[in-house]
Amino acid sequence: MIKRAILVAVAVAAASTIAVAERQHVFLDPKTQLTKWIDQQSHIAQQRIIANIAPFANDPSAMAGAVCASPSRWQPDYYYSWTRDSALTMSEIIKWLPPAIAGNNATYARQLERTIDDYIQFTRHVQQLDSKYGLGEAKYHMDGAAFTRSWCNAQPDGPAARALSLIEYAQYKRSRGRDIAPLVPLIRTDLDYVARVWRENVHCDIWEESRGLHFYTLSMQRRALHQGAQLLGFSEYAEAASRIDSQLPRFWDARRGYVVTTLEQGASGGIQSKTSNLDAQVVLAALHGDTEAAGLGIASREMMATVAALVRRFEPLYSVNRVLATDINGAVVPIGAAIGRYPEDVYDGVGSSRGNPWSLVTSTIAEYHYRLALLYVEASEEVASEMAQYLLATGDLYMARVARHTAADGTMSEQWAARTGFGRGAVDLTWSYVAHTSAARARHRLVAALSTF
Repeated sequence: MIKRAILVAVAVAAASTIAVAERQHVFLDPKTQLTKWIDQQSHIAQQRIIANIAPFANDPSAMAGAVCASPSRWQPDYYYSWTRDSALTMSEIIKWLPPAIAGNNATYARQLERTIDDYIQFTRHVQQLDSKYGLGEAKYHMDGAAFTRSWCNAQPDGPAARALSLIEYAQYKRSRGRDIAPLVPLIRTDLDYVARVWRENVHCDIWEESRGLHFYTLSMQRRALHQGAQLLGFSEYAEAASRIDSQLPRFWDARRGYVVTTLEQGASGGIQSKTSNLDAQVVLAALHGDTEAAGLGIASREMMATVAALVRRFEPLYSVNRVLATDINGAVVPIGAAIGRYPEDVYDGVGSSRGNPWSLVTSTIAEYHYRLALLYVEASEEVASEMAQYLLATGDLYMARVARHTAADGTMSEQWAARTGFGRGAVDLTWSYVAHTSAARARHRLVAALSTF
């Protein structure tokens, strides 16, 4: 049960953005223009996600099932299939299947299944490639060829994320009375790799910049191994997941007051300027991976403190955060802070100068508040409804921020320029769309749950 004691921690985590809402005496209602924008953008995002998955009419060489991170091929060139991004995308698409079936949209469900089946064939192909880093290769060419140029490898969160997407699809197929045997070898291939390498401190993080032991990577590996053990009944996976549980608490830095992102960095190299070790990928880990067993889940004081630290650091960092409200379909809506990857970031979307806020990260902070609110509702405490409404309003501040910087036609870029707010970096970034639809789904669940009080 969620205890009253964490109310203080929640208030600290949301302090700066909730203060904006309180000053303007606005709690966003599900029927506002923001809700309409979220729903409209979710529809656009789903279309753009599917559009970024081969086959493509303009590139017949692209292998069916390959997910491009972005169609951008120059400044920056993101026209590759990253293992992690692709897996997160497929996990999102799999979640669209039950609503499609429940809505008697069998045609759409079959289209989604064909897309997932193409991805499975692409996975089978790349798992068999002979490449320098094996399953840990970060990305592949869209035609399925190995990427052989210099890159930050290996990235073992990728196979863990891929195993999780395949496990999720296996669970879906099993619920429909279908055979999952063809998926088992693919899942085992990735999980065997994860179980073998999780202890190593020489791997790259999800931003492809730093080597060491990474909180996000371990959380994904833990979840994949745990769910793989449940699906397949393999005790060795469960044992490895349990050993990861003993490592995750090491990332809590009581002196700094937040969960750090990387340990043992000095032993294997990384960005020396990243002195804070404060990174939004820790929040992504709480949402994507499994940190609950280690006491660092969404509702833990430690994770709340980490979110609070991120907001405090980023709010004064970007000029765009001086704007506290935006127009959405004629309604003046308060907005929260735009959030970036980490305070010392210098990647500007094309080269190195000054880091910017990221669309996917800001959506992630919104989703965090929605999912935290859901935990309150599920706890059924006497303060649950009031606190959940408070967190809904806070999450909406970040969704409204995303709305402000999303193009009028729904195009979502990787970043927003820190001073002007215009799209920066890769256009039509698949992960930006995935982060939005994921946050929107969490919000929909929360609103539905609150309607029962």
